[in-house]
Amino acid sequence: MSAPRVIQGTDAADLVPAVRRAVEAAVEPGDRIAVPTGRTPGPLYRQVREDPAGRSLWGALRYLQLDEYIDPPPGTVRFAETLAADLLDPLAIPADDRGAILAPGDPQEGPRLDRILREEGALAVCLLGLGGNGHIAFNEPGDRTPGFHVVTLSPETVAANLPSGTTAPVRALTIGIDQILASRRVLLWVPQPEKQDLLDRVISGPVDPELPATALQAHPDWTVFRTA
Repeated sequence: MSAPRVIQGTDAADLVPAVRRAVEAAVEPGDRIAVPTGRTPGPLYRQVREDPAGRSLWGALRYLQLDEYIDPPPGTVRFAETLAADLLDPLAIPADDRGAILAPGDPQEGPRLDRILREEGALAVCLLGLGGNGHIAFNEPGDRTPGFHVVTLSPETVAANLPSGTTAPVRALTIGIDQILASRRVLLWVPQPEKQDLLDRVISGPVDPELPATALQAHPDWTVFRTA
């Protein structure tokens, strides 16, 4: 097992430059990286868009989408749309370099994404958040299915991510933990104060399939970005 580097900031905004530096130190033009969507990475993507040096390097990278809803409630914005609007469109990333999940409900979509990684090799960087139940990407507690695969989201994940009152089972397509662990470098970005106790368990608790992020302890080069 491997202990992570830990970089601590005073708040979420304080961590953005550190996360950016870590990504940029680990990549070269043409590398493929996996990046998340959501509220946390928004300021990072804004900083990259607005900085000529950031646009130059990040615009020369290739990307891979971590996960996507299959059957969310009507009106839900797809992660692929958010990532395109926040980062990929402003950087004019070509379609072939986006690694977007185009048809999450298609049984051939997971194998298509697996093939990208199999043919190109490991991701240079996998940038992750931490779910409230310890999931990374959408690998829910107890799930260690290899490769891109379909999951049914837990009620906790649905409540945290989808409109209030969503009751029907919601499925998603997600990268596998094995593919995350194959990345050259893993960056776990957890600025939320309410997740710091959970993060302590991820870093130093026993490896437990019911707390999926503890699998990262097996990675030889992972960094945690956290607040106090």
